Amino acid sequence: MTLTGVPLLVLFVVGLVLALAGTVALWIRPPGPVLAWPLRIACLALVIVLPIGLTADVVNRSLGFYSSWSDLLNSPGDARLAAAAQLRHQQLPTADLHRAAELAARGHGSIVPWTIPGPKSGITRNGLVYLPAAYFDRARPQQRFPVIELLHGYSGSPGNWAHALHIASFLDTEIAAGRIPPVIAVAPKLYDTHDGECVDAVRGQRNETYLAVDVPADISGAFRTATAPGSWATLGFSTGGFCAVNMALHYPRRYRAAVSLSGYFTAITDPTTGNLYRGNAAVRRANSPQWWVRHHPVQPALYVFASGGDRSAMRAARAFRAVVHNADLTTVTVPSGGHNIGVWKAALPPALDWLGQRIPGPTSPAVVESPS
Repeated sequence: MTLTGVPLLVLFVVGLVLALAGTVALWIRPPGPVLAWPLRIACLALVIVLPIGLTADVVNRSLGFYSSWSDLLNSPGDARLAAAAQLRHQQLPTADLHRAAELAARGHGSIVPWTIPGPKSGITRNGLVYLPAAYFDRARPQQRFPVIELLHGYSGSPGNWAHALHIASFLDTEIAAGRIPPVIAVAPKLYDTHDGECVDAVRGQRNETYLAVDVPADISGAFRTATAPGSWATLGFSTGGFCAVNMALHYPRRYRAAVSLSGYFTAITDPTTGNLYRGNAAVRRANSPQWWVRHHPVQPALYVFASGGDRSAMRAARAFRAVVHNADLTTVTVPSGGHNIGVWKAALPPALDWLGQRIPGPTSPAVVESPS
């Protein structure tokens, strides 16, 4: 039984109805003095627990926090995926390849699960990879594609992109319309338990190294990605929006453009992040895009979106726009809408169109990046 399948939802609903009926029946007609109270307590417990489970299931379906049981339990990928991550894309599990080929024949891209190891950071996490239909074009078997790195918010998971934002459908539509070139998209998981803000914490997890070094290295080694400088871009929402801009500013030779949907631009710490910077003001400043753009040239193109009902994001967008000069900055604000999936779905098409005007198209043969 899958975490996002209909059977689980039905199980919660039926279980709750039976628990309510059982509780009433046991109070009216108890089975006997020995079993009456244990059964009543058990039914009452179910009446309390099942609504919580049902609510969590409905919220998860709406927001796409977790896409599988292993995602929920934070367990590593199964042996099949872990092995596949060390091989080439042609050796994806047969079922995934068949499904991808069938979708490509109909002009649709496909999303495959992928375990992404991090030799530099010491981090290994599960993620998702979108492959455009053109990736399976037999007439262009050497074609290489630009990459968009998709960064989810907190709390969230790569599944947000697939199940809540339906990124494959959006990319298929924009590619078919010619508004964005065929691209590969990778959605890595940003954190394990605490919100790492996609930064290399002082004496802690090296999340930025994982996301900006290990993830590109693994995806480039496994799939036909474009290899010229600036062949990657970032796109994130909420905390992922902060990550998208921060990473692109730090790695401008890799990321040509960055999109922030309802993000922010100053380094934060709170109970969800823990003590990321341990009092090191220099590291904290370096992870504040609003500080960075005042002290360094801004090389990547930047796209900042905020909605009127999200006052925090609106303030952040205005403050960031005020300090960015001599850069390719596009700021988009809409009068209404809060901090939620619906707003970001509406914001995706123009953001992808903007990216399509800045990232390079597919190349063949590979362009090799010279050492920096």
